[in-house]
This record gives sequence, C-alpha cells and structure tokens, in this order.
Amino acid sequence: MKKPSWHELRSSREVAAVCALAFAAACTGTLGDPTDRAGASSAGDDGPSTGDDGPSTGSGPPQFQPAAGMLRRLTRTQFRNAVRDVFGVEVDIHELDADSWNGSFAVIGASTVVTSERGVEQYHTAIEGAVDAVFADPARRDELIGCRPSGAENDACVRGYIEALGLRAWRRPLETAELDRLVSLATTTATELGSPVEGARWATVALFTSPNFLYRAELGAPSADGSLRLTGYEMASRLAFLVWNSLPDEELLDQAASGMLGTVEGVRAAATRLLDAPAGREAVGAFAEEYMRLDRIGTQAKDAALFPEYDPALQAAMVRDMRGTWEVLAFDDQASALDLFSTTKAVVNAELAQLYGLDTTGLGSSTFEVRSLPADGPRVGILGKAGFLSQFANQKEGSPTLRGKFMREALMCTTVPPPPGNVDLVLEDPPADKPLTKRQRLELHRTAPACAGCHGLMDPLGLPFENFDAIGRYRTTDHGLPIDPSGNFDGEDVADARDLGMTISSSDAVARCLVRKYYAYAAGHEERVVDRSVLDTLTASFEASGFKLRELILDVVTHEAFSSVAPQP
Repeated sequence: MKKPSWHELRSSREVAAVCALAFAAACTGTLGDPTDRAGASSAGDDGPSTGDDGPSTGSGPPQFQPAAGMLRRLTRTQFRNAVRDVFGVEVDIHELDADSWNGSFAVIGASTVVTSERGVEQYHTAIEGAVDAVFADPARRDELIGCRPSGAENDACVRGYIEALGLRAWRRPLETAELDRLVSLATTTATELGSPVEGARWATVALFTSPNFLYRAELGAPSADGSLRLTGYEMASRLAFLVWNSLPDEELLDQAASGMLGTVEGVRAAATRLLDAPAGREAVGAFAEEYMRLDRIGTQAKDAALFPEYDPALQAAMVRDMRGTWEVLAFDDQASALDLFSTTKAVVNAELAQLYGLDTTGLGSSTFEVRSLPADGPRVGILGKAGFLSQFANQKEGSPTLRGKFMREALMCTTVPPPPGNVDLVLEDPPADKPLTKRQRLELHRTAPACAGCHGLMDPLGLPFENFDAIGRYRTTDHGLPIDPSGNFDGEDVADARDLGMTISSSDAVARCLVRKYYAYAAGHEERVVDRSVLDTLTASFEASGFKLRELILDVVTHEAFSSVAPQP
C-alpha cells in the first residue's frame, strides 16, 4: 500500500483540525518581551550602564529581578538533537528556518523569533521525513510504539503510546483533552486508510509538528512565597536544553514529577548527572559554538586560487577543533577556563593537522585525535585556531579589525560603536611597486580622526594575528614584507599571538566577561542592570573554583535567577 502524503490527507477534517492546532501558534511569534531592551549591556568590565535599575538597596548593585516568562523556539541545533534522540534520524539543519541572533546568541534570539510560513513547512517536512524513516522499518517502528495498534476506537495501545511519547516530546504530561484529540486523530486516520499503523504514524507527526514541541514554555507558576518559579517540568526542560541541548530523558522527567527539581540540592544532583553523561559535553561545546560564532565558518567564502584546500570538510574540521578543545579542557582535563587561551591542544583530522604543520600519521579526513601543537610554536589557544582566524577574515587576507572587534566584545564585554555613516570602510590596495603590510595600511586609515577611536579599540588586539592568513595558515611575510605582529591587550604590550594568548590566560577581566556571557546564554536573555548581584556572586564562585567551567554551570543552574520568572507584561 502506498503511503499517502500529508497533503493527500488534508480532506480529513480530523487531520486538518490537528494540522491547524499544530501550526497556528508556530507562526505567531512569542509571548511578551523577554527582557527590557533598554537594559541590554553596552558597557565594559564596569558592567551594564543603561536600563531599568530596579529597586535600589541604598548601596551596592540594585536588587535582582527575574525576567518575564517566555516561549522559546528550539534552535536549529536543538531541533536536530531532539529529533535524533527520539527517532535516531539526522536532520539537515540548513533546511530549517534560520535562527535569530540577539545578544550574540541564538538561544537568546529564540525568545523573539517569528516562524515564517515557509519555516513551518520546513519543520513539517523534517518531522515527516524522520517519522517515515522509523515507520518504514518494522523493527524500529515496533520498538518505538512498544505495542501493536488495533485501530479500534480509543485503542489502549495507541493511547498509551501517545501519552508516553507526548510526555517526552512536549516535556510535560498531555492534558486529557489533548490526549483525546490525538487518539481521535489516530483512530480516524486508521479507519480512513485501513491501517492502524498509519493512524499511529500520523499521530506521531502531529505530536512533533505541534508548537508544544517546537516551543519551550518557561512561564512559571506561583510558589509558596508568591513568587513565580519554573514548574518541575519547565525546570527539567530548561536543564536538559542547557546541558544536553536536547530533550530531557525519562529520569529527569520523573524527577520533575517527584518535586526533586524544586530544591537546590535536587537541581544540583540532576545537573551533575546530566554533565556526567556523554551528552553533557554539549553544555560546553554548544556554548562555545554560539559564543565563538562557529556557524559563520561555513559562510566565509575564500579565494579558491589562493586557498584551494578550503572546502566544506576543512571548515567542518575547524568547528570540531574549536568545540572539541573547549570540551577537552572542561571535561577531560578539568582545567581553568583561562587555559583556553594558552593551551597547545588541538582536535585535528588529516587536513587540519596539515594546516597546523602537525604530523598526519594515523589521521584521515574522518579520523580525529587530540594532538599537541609545538610547545614553543606561534599558535596557542582558541584564538590561534583556524576556526577563529578564518571567520574573521575576508576572501584573500585576515582582518585585524574584525578579529580585534570580536575579542573586544566577546572577551572583554565592551561594545565597539559602529563607524560613522560617512566613513569609507575600504582599505585601498597599495600600488604594485610600493607594497604595504596590512599594519601599514591600517595606520594610514587611522589618520582620519573619525576612524582612530574605534580602530584604536580593535586593531591592537587583532594585529598580533597578522602571522595568520585568511584561513589561519601561518606566514611570516605580507606582500613580501616582514610582518610586525606586536599589539596591546588591556594596556599591556604583547609581542605576537603567542604572547597575547599567554597574557589573556591570566586576565581577570576576561574571566569576569566569560561569566557574563555564560549567564546570558543560560538565562536566555541579555544582561540587565538588575543581574549585577547575580553576576557578582557567580564571578566570585567561579574564581574560587579555579575558573572551572563545570562549576560555573552548576552554580548558574542552582541560582534562583535560573528558576525565577516574572509575570508576562
């Protein structure tokens, strides 16, 4: 029997009704505004300088106030991971509606993004494809359903299947009316198509095309003291998507039902278990991917004549190297987060090892190993990786300005203002008979008073990386002239990229900024003035832990700020 398509089933009133239910909310955006946008940080290490100060305590930072509860759409990666974990099927995230980036993170943009009509179709196509892949294999299908559907009205097998799978998909128990509607859909479809299995299949599609799957609700409920706190199931979802970047498992959902996630001790125990699982590396890897904007790597075109080796496989290796190094230091070495800037470790395949000048013995395109760069070599830390250097560059050469701008904003938490509208941003190429290095060209550019201020914030940070070209390959000359890689970090002169990495690795300012960035990522909203006391507490405990990322994660999820919400405006 040929499997009918969704469009062929649209004549069924029950199916059409569920389709409307599933998609209506997915096109309408979100509830409320997750943050006071006036309170978004634009300050440096002295903290946020604008926004709602909240009630003053008379001295010290203003009193903490939770952000409004919200809905968050799953990011592309979260959607892919969730589908993989339920169905064992990989989704091409590039075929999904794009993420929205706010506050430098897709997880923050997820609370304000509006899903397009085309996006709804893309999600539905992905879900239907994953469900089809499982139901086309009788063994996988039977394992998923766990019983044999009869097609009878209110089939106990189908009802139990939808109830159990719905708990996983929607991260909460289905209400009786919701369960009845989906069971009715399965029964009607089974009758129309003459196949109980088809009824179960379309009920599965409906479950995962519902906004209850696509959106994470974090609206809270009144607690004993009257404040709004995330419910146990909302807390389970928030923990799982922060640590695993995917759905909560059965054990975490059971802990939500038992009330365990309503205590600090219970949350810490649950989060520790999640971190200790293989998927726990996502807690750091996924953060690194967004924080370092690794999504940009695949979008950076390079001159094919100059860089023929720069292909999708090498780009994917750059992403894996960056994520893998964060994960190795945090989980395998349990090292200080500041060691990220001085480490000589790299996660490489044959192509990336060759770019780094390492021995490729035992490596292939799909074989990755943790290797060490030369102890006295010019390349150290995550800023010496091709994954950083290649994305902040143009098609032919690196960009000290772009590299410095990222460092200034991401590592030092200082916003660089945009250039005036009347400033020419193009660096003119020098005459062929009078070559200039990029440093020399930038010095000429900075002679304009309108350019000097901003370039003074960025260029001294980026110039130490001039020994690395547009794909992060080491070089010693620029247009035939020797490179001067000196620069300055936070008022301290540095000789080159290696010296810069070692300097950053002892920077308290960078450690403070990292706390601010991770807090924004975990909380899902941009930093506000009223978060200052939370950040002070987290920064102190981060330092006391020896700057351990695992401890920062545990401190964040057990802080009241992680479980508190404010009413919708």
